[in-house]
Amino acid sequence: MKIGIISDIHGNTDALKKVIEELDGKVEKIICLGDMISGTPKSEQVVKLIMDLKDKVIAVRGNRENYIIEGIPKIIHDEKIKVSKEEQDRVKWEKEQLSENSIDFLSNMLKEQYIEIEDKKIYAVHYPMKEDSKYRTHIKRANVEGNEIMFKGIEADIYLYGHTHTEICNRKLNKLYVNPGALGCPEGSNYARFGILEIEKEKVEYTQMKVEYDVNEVINCINNIKPPCYKRVLKLFFGVEENYETNY
Repeated sequence: MKIGIISDIHGNTDALKKVIEELDGKVEKIICLGDMISGTPKSEQVVKLIMDLKDKVIAVRGNRENYIIEGIPKIIHDEKIKVSKEEQDRVKWEKEQLSENSIDFLSNMLKEQYIEIEDKKIYAVHYPMKEDSKYRTHIKRANVEGNEIMFKGIEADIYLYGHTHTEICNRKLNKLYVNPGALGCPEGSNYARFGILEIEKEKVEYTQMKVEYDVNEVINCINNIKPPCYKRVLKLFFGVEENYETNY
């Protein structure tokens, strides 16, 4: 079986459409690892696209979905970063853009899932959590040892996660650790990132993928709508400095 692996769409409908087109006919399932929303101001459209995939998609809740459902805490990311008023406004604005159906869909998503395919146990999560449901120490570019620390105590053959926006594929003996990178955050490139996981009997292979799309169109959309915190989104997710608007 071939499975599409996607994560961190962050409201980027244009990128998601391209990836879905690329995966069409090539995979039987798609696993979405959270943070579908918040970033590009089209979160509602992204949730609808995911919902339209119906039984073909398995999705887990990310921190951005959790902020909509449970509210954003005052301190995030290993209790190190204080949440600004602008970031709080961003979450409030995002929630106002979502329909009741979309909020219900997000509310019903689990924070983690065990999936069994071809006798292989897959553990899917936005980022590994401690017993109190808070995320474990953030490791952006994890090696095998880092992955083992992150997933300590969790038994699986394949570990899938997102959150760090960084492409990771580590293997040790019969364990595979995969982060497909951020689909909706090109960070200065023109690509949406994703992957294809192939499981066939004892064979387990992962291929990192990317597809080109019109990133400038998405950037212009953000600049036109100007949602709360949009300059920070442009900088962190798209690699665009604050003076971008003067160049277009």
